[in-house]
Amino acid sequence: MQASDFAPLHNASAEAVMTGDQPERRWKKRTLVRLPVWIQLQPSDPHRHMGMVRDMNRKGIFFYSDFGSTPGDQLEFVLRFPAWTNNAPISCKGKVVRVQKAPVGAVYGVAVSLKRFRVLK
Repeated sequence: MQASDFAPLHNASAEAVMTGDQPERRWKKRTLVRLPVWIQLQPSDPHRHMGMVRDMNRKGIFFYSDFGSTPGDQLEFVLRFPAWTNNAPISCKGKVVRVQKAPVGAVYGVAVSLKRFRVLK
């Protein structure tokens, strides 16, 4: 094997997905956020999933995380941001509208249409 056998792969569509550079298909434009979060699926559940919010608005959110979901699933979750952001936790309820399947060992992309959200104190 030679060094050229290990040349990096470039996949433009995968890069567009990760950076949010795909054509806009939403009713309302989302704001790129790119913040780490902890996603707690049930208020009483002590397990938190690590995630990365890519974009969000009042109607929806897209994040990457280690838990898989299925379009149509109803989710209730709390987004907890790092202390340095000075952002309060946000309680959300919504429906999964799209899941970007991940290769084995990678995270899932989850798009959720929000029915409600509430900033917690």
